[in-house]
Amino acid sequence: MRACAFFATDRCCKETTVVGIWHTFSCLNAAFIAVCLVAVQPVSGESYTLRELVDRAVGRNPQLKAAGADVEIAHALSDQARAARILPKFDLTFAVGPSPEARGDALIGDTDLSSLSLFTRTEATFIQPLFTFGKLAAAQEAARHGIEARAEGLRDSRAKLEAQVAEAYYGLLLANHLWDLATEARTEIGKARDLIEEKLDADEGDYTYTDLFRLDRFVYDVEENANKVAKGRTLLQSLLRKATGLPPDRPLELADDALTPLAIDVEPLGAYLERISDRFDIKQLQAGIRAKDAQVKAIRSDYYPQFFIGGQFKHSYSPNRDDQSSPFAKDDFNFLQAGAIIGFRQSLSFGLTAAKVRKVELERKKLAYLDQLASMGATLEVERIHADLVEAEANLKAARKARRATRRWFIAARDGFNAVLEESGDIIDAVKEYSIIRAKYFNAVYAFNKAWGTLQRATGGSVIQ
Repeated sequence: MRACAFFATDRCCKETTVVGIWHTFSCLNAAFIAVCLVAVQPVSGESYTLRELVDRAVGRNPQLKAAGADVEIAHALSDQARAARILPKFDLTFAVGPSPEARGDALIGDTDLSSLSLFTRTEATFIQPLFTFGKLAAAQEAARHGIEARAEGLRDSRAKLEAQVAEAYYGLLLANHLWDLATEARTEIGKARDLIEEKLDADEGDYTYTDLFRLDRFVYDVEENANKVAKGRTLLQSLLRKATGLPPDRPLELADDALTPLAIDVEPLGAYLERISDRFDIKQLQAGIRAKDAQVKAIRSDYYPQFFIGGQFKHSYSPNRDDQSSPFAKDDFNFLQAGAIIGFRQSLSFGLTAAKVRKVELERKKLAYLDQLASMGATLEVERIHADLVEAEANLKAARKARRATRRWFIAARDGFNAVLEESGDIIDAVKEYSIIRAKYFNAVYAFNKAWGTLQRATGGSVIQ
């Protein structure tokens, strides 16, 4: 990322470019804006830490709520798999209806349709699996790994949101610093202009109206870039307010009043590469692979018989009908039946079972390829981000030294100008370069903090210290 420079004259435009705050925060893309459009709720006008803003965003983000619903769905599927072990089929039926009067037995009997009463019937049937060759256990295992996959997806979505809020938080701190630089530049140029006007009115010193015009030209650069900073700061405040549900009618106040480098030690690349397995997206893929392995086991069990015990209880009673004592007589309005059996069910659709197994095996193989691809991509990503972090750290050290040097230059030029020992061009150059270096310093801090947060997310860590 190129550092923001607030001031540039025609003489130096080939060497320094006015980048502006908008370019600095181009990384806050449309996806983040779409994710952040949540309901606004009023709160008090207190200041907020990064952790507080992250917690508010997490509690209001619709994407996280959807991911949380996916986890609950996975738990429900797991409950279904566990429930299939104990009486997966257990039905109870109760019925009431009219019963015509009947007297006699199976040999001699008489029915009177004009005399009706009510009969009741109760039926209960059940099936209890005994041995399924691992089908039920495999279904439970697949459901358990499904929960793991959905949970890792939820963690990945949360980590992404945390990184976006942290990036916006540091970006707003950067914008506040750049605004202060613009305000300070206005003040210093204003003082210089007042001094030149005073000397010209008194006809003292060596100043000319050309010096005054040169200052006025420089004021335009200051104002132009100050306007860019104001626009960028307003956008960042709006993003954070919408992401966290803060009210839109007053400025967002941050608990930190300065953008400072994070107090961290940059470790060697190898230390970060070892943490790639902690990434949530890779864990999600691996849990999905384990779920597919369990699904293969469950489908393969269809090659073998499924042993079960089944039973039923049936009772029907009608007060206006005679009981039949003969076991060969049947009366649908008066009877009592109960019993249990042991049996097995064997699917003979071996071709269909083989096709199902093949399908799930291919899905498992696809996930394995995606896991390899994700690991390769994660390695390259970590290497790139680590290089960015090392570069940002080096730039930060260099910018810190340059800031001290340009400050001494600025103070010397300002004192010389006030003592009428320096020309207007000298104070303009000093103010310009001091502002540029300070802006580059704060950009270096922002780039360092952002690179560290990106590396943390790429290795499964937290961006919040």
